[in-house]
Amino acid sequence: MTESDDVVDRIRADWRRLDPSVDTAVIDVAGRILRSAALITRRGDEFLARYELTRGEFDLLSALRRAGGPQRPGELRTISLATGPATTKRLKALEGRTLVQRTRNPDDGRSALIALTSRGEELIDRVFPELLAVERELFAGVEGESRSAVVAALRTVLAELEPGSLD
Repeated sequence: MTESDDVVDRIRADWRRLDPSVDTAVIDVAGRILRSAALITRRGDEFLARYELTRGEFDLLSALRRAGGPQRPGELRTISLATGPATTKRLKALEGRTLVQRTRNPDDGRSALIALTSRGEELIDRVFPELLAVERELFAGVEGESRSAVVAALRTVLAELEPGSLD
Protein backbone atom coordinates (compact mmCIF):
# COMPACT_ATOMS: atom_id res chain seq x y z
CA MET A 1 0.00 0.00 0.00
CA THR A 2 1.22 3.46 -0.85
CA GLU A 3 0.29 6.87 0.45
CA SER A 4 -1.72 7.56 -2.72
CA ASP A 5 -3.90 4.45 -2.32
CA ASP A 6 -7.57 5.22 -1.89
CA VAL A 7 -10.30 3.26 -0.14
CA VAL A 8 -10.96 1.18 -3.27
CA ASP A 9 -7.30 0.11 -3.39
CA ARG A 10 -7.55 -0.90 0.27
CA ILE A 11 -10.75 -2.88 -0.35
CA ARG A 12 -9.09 -4.75 -3.22
CA ALA A 13 -6.02 -5.44 -1.09
CA ASP A 14 -8.24 -6.85 1.67
CA TRP A 15 -9.90 -9.21 -0.82
CA ARG A 16 -6.52 -10.21 -2.27
CA ARG A 17 -5.40 -11.09 1.24
CA LEU A 18 -8.56 -13.14 1.88
CA ASP A 19 -8.69 -14.91 -1.46
CA PRO A 20 -6.00 -14.12 -4.05
CA SER A 21 -7.82 -16.23 -6.67
CA VAL A 22 -10.74 -13.76 -6.90
CA ASP A 23 -10.33 -11.23 -9.71
CA THR A 24 -11.37 -7.90 -8.18
CA ALA A 25 -10.19 -5.66 -11.06
CA VAL A 26 -13.71 -4.48 -11.89
CA ILE A 27 -13.85 -2.84 -8.46
CA ASP A 28 -11.32 -0.31 -9.80
CA VAL A 29 -14.11 1.14 -11.94
CA ALA A 30 -17.38 0.06 -10.32
CA GLY A 31 -16.19 0.76 -6.78
CA ARG A 32 -14.97 4.23 -7.62
CA ILE A 33 -18.12 5.12 -9.57
CA LEU A 34 -20.38 3.87 -6.77
CA ARG A 35 -18.36 5.57 -4.06
CA SER A 36 -18.17 8.83 -6.02
CA ALA A 37 -21.91 8.75 -6.70
CA ALA A 38 -22.63 8.16 -3.01
CA LEU A 39 -20.43 11.08 -1.95
CA ILE A 40 -21.89 13.42 -4.59
CA THR A 41 -25.41 12.36 -3.66
CA ARG A 42 -24.76 12.86 0.06
CA ARG A 43 -23.49 16.41 -0.48
CA GLY A 44 -26.32 17.24 -2.87
CA ASP A 45 -28.91 15.80 -0.48
CA GLU A 46 -27.53 17.94 2.34
CA PHE A 47 -27.91 21.02 0.16
CA LEU A 48 -31.39 20.11 -1.15
CA ALA A 49 -32.64 19.47 2.38
CA ARG A 50 -32.41 23.24 2.96
CA TYR A 51 -35.24 23.54 0.45
CA GLU A 52 -37.09 20.50 1.82
CA LEU A 53 -36.41 18.62 -1.42
CA THR A 54 -35.11 15.14 -2.03
CA ARG A 55 -32.85 14.42 -5.01
CA GLY A 56 -35.71 12.57 -6.68
CA GLU A 57 -38.06 15.51 -6.25
CA PHE A 58 -35.40 17.89 -7.55
CA ASP A 59 -34.87 15.63 -10.57
CA LEU A 60 -38.60 15.72 -11.37
CA LEU A 61 -38.82 19.51 -11.02
CA SER A 62 -35.75 19.81 -13.22
CA ALA A 63 -37.19 17.45 -15.85
CA LEU A 64 -40.41 19.47 -15.96
CA ARG A 65 -38.49 22.73 -16.28
CA ARG A 66 -36.37 21.36 -19.13
CA ALA A 67 -39.47 20.02 -20.91
CA GLY A 68 -40.96 23.51 -21.04
CA GLY A 69 -44.53 22.28 -20.70
CA PRO A 70 -46.83 19.67 -19.21
CA GLN A 71 -45.66 16.06 -19.38
CA ARG A 72 -47.16 12.64 -18.77
CA PRO A 73 -45.54 11.06 -15.71
CA GLY A 74 -43.89 8.38 -17.88
CA GLU A 75 -42.21 11.06 -20.01
CA LEU A 76 -40.32 12.58 -17.11
CA ARG A 77 -36.77 11.47 -17.77
CA THR A 78 -34.58 11.95 -14.76
CA ILE A 79 -30.95 11.26 -14.06
CA SER A 80 -31.88 8.92 -11.23
CA LEU A 81 -33.89 6.49 -13.41
CA ALA A 82 -36.84 6.56 -11.02
CA THR A 83 -39.35 3.73 -11.18
CA GLY A 84 -43.02 4.42 -11.94
CA PRO A 85 -44.16 4.01 -8.32
CA ALA A 86 -41.32 6.23 -7.05
CA THR A 87 -42.21 8.90 -9.62
CA THR A 88 -45.88 8.75 -8.60
CA LYS A 89 -44.99 9.10 -4.91
CA ARG A 90 -42.70 12.06 -5.57
CA LEU A 91 -45.23 13.79 -7.81
CA LYS A 92 -47.89 13.46 -5.11
CA ALA A 93 -45.53 15.04 -2.58
CA LEU A 94 -44.67 17.88 -4.97
CA GLU A 95 -48.36 18.39 -5.76
CA GLY A 96 -49.11 18.57 -2.04
CA ARG A 97 -46.56 21.36 -1.75
CA THR A 98 -48.12 23.15 -4.76
CA LEU A 99 -44.90 22.85 -6.77
CA VAL A 100 -46.59 20.86 -9.56
CA GLN A 101 -50.15 20.51 -10.74
CA ARG A 102 -51.87 17.53 -12.28
CA THR A 103 -54.50 17.99 -14.98
CA ARG A 104 -56.43 15.56 -17.14
CA ASN A 105 -54.75 14.80 -20.45
CA PRO A 106 -57.12 16.11 -23.15
CA ASP A 107 -55.77 13.52 -25.61
CA ASP A 108 -56.29 10.60 -23.24
CA GLY A 109 -58.76 11.03 -20.38
CA ARG A 110 -57.26 8.09 -18.52
CA SER A 111 -53.90 9.80 -18.04
CA ALA A 112 -52.71 13.01 -16.46
CA LEU A 113 -50.40 15.80 -17.43
CA ILE A 114 -47.98 17.23 -14.88
CA ALA A 115 -46.82 20.85 -15.01
CA LEU A 116 -44.78 23.12 -12.81
CA THR A 117 -46.70 25.74 -10.90
CA SER A 118 -45.23 29.23 -10.80
CA ARG A 119 -44.03 28.37 -7.28
CA GLY A 120 -42.32 25.21 -8.59
CA GLU A 121 -40.72 27.10 -11.45
CA GLU A 122 -39.39 29.78 -9.11
CA LEU A 123 -37.99 27.13 -6.77
CA ILE A 124 -36.19 25.13 -9.46
CA ASP A 125 -34.83 28.31 -11.05
CA ARG A 126 -33.33 29.28 -7.68
CA VAL A 127 -32.12 25.84 -6.55
CA PHE A 128 -30.61 24.53 -9.82
CA PRO A 129 -27.77 27.11 -10.12
CA GLU A 130 -27.00 26.73 -6.42
CA LEU A 131 -26.78 22.93 -6.70
CA LEU A 132 -24.47 23.34 -9.69
CA ALA A 133 -22.23 25.52 -7.53
CA VAL A 134 -22.13 22.79 -4.85
CA GLU A 135 -21.22 20.17 -7.46
CA ARG A 136 -18.67 22.49 -9.12
CA GLU A 137 -16.99 22.83 -5.73
CA LEU A 138 -16.84 19.05 -5.37
CA PHE A 139 -14.97 18.78 -8.68
CA ALA A 140 -12.79 21.86 -8.33
CA GLY A 141 -9.64 19.72 -8.24
CA VAL A 142 -10.48 17.93 -11.49
CA GLU A 143 -9.78 20.45 -14.24
CA GLY A 144 -8.65 20.68 -17.83
CA GLU A 145 -7.46 17.50 -19.51
CA SER A 146 -8.22 15.43 -16.42
CA ARG A 147 -11.85 16.51 -16.49
CA SER A 148 -12.10 15.85 -20.23
CA ALA A 149 -10.64 12.37 -19.72
CA VAL A 150 -13.10 11.62 -16.90
CA VAL A 151 -16.04 12.81 -19.00
CA ALA A 152 -14.94 10.70 -21.98
CA ALA A 153 -14.42 7.61 -19.82
CA LEU A 154 -17.75 7.98 -18.05
CA ARG A 155 -19.54 8.55 -21.37
CA THR A 156 -18.07 5.24 -22.56
CA VAL A 157 -19.12 3.48 -19.36
CA LEU A 158 -22.66 4.85 -19.54
CA ALA A 159 -23.00 3.92 -23.22
CA GLU A 160 -21.94 0.37 -22.35
CA LEU A 161 -24.34 0.08 -19.42
CA GLU A 162 -27.26 1.92 -20.97
CA PRO A 163 -27.63 1.21 -24.68
CA GLY A 164 -29.23 4.16 -26.39
CA SER A 165 -28.07 6.56 -23.66
CA LEU A 166 -26.62 8.92 -26.25
CA ASP A 167 -30.08 9.43 -27.79
